[in-house]
Formats: sequence, C-alpha cells, structure tokens
Amino acid sequence: MKRLITILVIISLLNNGVACSQTKSNTETMNTSNNAKMETEILNLSQEKFLWKTSGKFDLLADLFDDELVFVHITGHITTKGEWINELKTGRFVYNKIKQKEASVKVYGNTAVLVGKAYFTVNGGSVYKLVYTEVYTKKNEKWKLVNLHTTSGNF
Repeated sequence: MKRLITILVIISLLNNGVACSQTKSNTETMNTSNNAKMETEILNLSQEKFLWKTSGKFDLLADLFDDELVFVHITGHITTKGEWINELKTGRFVYNKIKQKEASVKVYGNTAVLVGKAYFTVNGGSVYKLVYTEVYTKKNEKWKLVNLHTTSGNF
C-alpha cells in the first residue's frame, strides 16, 4: 500500500510537471506568435511611412511621429517632430523616392526597434544609401515613432 501511494505521488508530480511545461510552452508560442505579428505590423508601418513621405501625406506622418520624436540626420543634425514636419510641409526638404533594400524588427514588450537599409532620392535627385534605425513604442494602442537615426551605408 505504501509503495502504491508513493507511485501515485510520483505520477502526480510528473503530470504536474508536464502540465507546467505545456503551459510554459504554450505561453512561449503565443508570445512568439504575437511578436511576429507586431514585427510584421512595424515593417508595414515603416513602409507606409516611406509612401507618406514621398506622396506628401504629412498629416499621417505627424500622427505617426511621437510628440517627443528625436530625428538624428545623416549630418548629425537633430530635429524634433515639429521642426521636421515643417521642413517637409514647406518643401525645404523633399523625399522624391525611397526604395527599401532590407529591414528587420525586434520587439521588446511595447517597444520595437527596426533596422534597415534604403536608397533615398531627395531634393530633386540626390541619392543617398542610408542605414537607419527606427524606434517605436506603443502608446494608447497605437505605434508611435519616438526615435529615428540615419547614417550613410555602403551596399
């Protein structure tokens, strides 16, 4: 009888361990699936941002940009959301064409970091090969671009 109870206790412990492993595994699967969905969402949002820049949809850009946006340009010049939107609206800076070469995203909770490479044709024909980093954070259920940093690239 004592041996039977011991066996039942061991089986019970093993079953609980399996249940815990399955729960953890299911949670990890859900997190991986959710992160993949958010990564795709950020990749698409970044592409839309490029379209908005080249088609003059600056109100959509303004909505995407966080009020505290910091944009570090290839020259090292830093602008705010208001300054950059003003540059675009007044035509002092014009995006003629943007062709993305590659991009990848990592999600960390409510923050996503995108790193990419693209060809930027600006101000009537100057072409730049840029490597860029975009940092997004989720605020009130919407992704906001909080930091954008560009640098020249060789590709």
